[in-house]
Amino acid sequence: MSGFLLSLQFLTQLPVRVTRSEPRHVADSYYFYPIIGFLIGLGAVVLRHILMIVLPLSLSMTLVLAYLIWISGGLHEDGLADVADGMGAGWTRDQRLTIMKDSRIGAYGASMLILALLAKYAALTSMDPARLDVALITAQMLGRWAFLPMGYFNTNAREGLASEFMKGLTAKAVFFGTVISVGSAIVLCRKQGSIAVGLAVAVIVLSSTYFRHRIGGLTGDCFGATFQFVEIATYASFLT
Repeated sequence: MSGFLLSLQFLTQLPVRVTRSEPRHVADSYYFYPIIGFLIGLGAVVLRHILMIVLPLSLSMTLVLAYLIWISGGLHEDGLADVADGMGAGWTRDQRLTIMKDSRIGAYGASMLILALLAKYAALTSMDPARLDVALITAQMLGRWAFLPMGYFNTNAREGLASEFMKGLTAKAVFFGTVISVGSAIVLCRKQGSIAVGLAVAVIVLSSTYFRHRIGGLTGDCFGATFQFVEIATYASFLT
């Protein structure tokens, strides 16, 4: 139970606080990342159905996207903006890392956030309504599963929260997280689930390669940005 609560505390801003934890509890929390994603997606589905009683699809999906930002405290959006600013404005590795650590948002970051939100909105409002529920759940699940293989197979660009996360990852956690995520996506969605998994893997590989080339590894912002790309790619897979 401690592992589940720790993952809930780290991945959401729900009022959950684990005051005492041991290293094994932190390691156990990684097993629950895809499950937390599943539950967040399920929450989005429930909210969508409630909103659709009185609101049109377009406004309902806008509020669902607002919920998805709120539930994670805007953590992944912050990562995307920082990465866009760092990669867009930095000329050297050190410059990029310095810009990414700056709490202020620049033109690249703001533009990327707007484009990401527009892409999500366009995909969700263009999708066959019968696919919306499974698309939301699958995207949130795969997005958080992506943290596991990405963290395990890469090195950190600097010391920080991300480096601690990466040091604690085990092959066992990646394996079980992958079985749960990939299995659930394919069982829930069949063809679209398989496409979504393939696109998620492609995003992880491409993102990892890009970040290693540009900054020599990963930071916490890189995980947030990759989550955004996996989420968008998953929604796109349900448009086919």
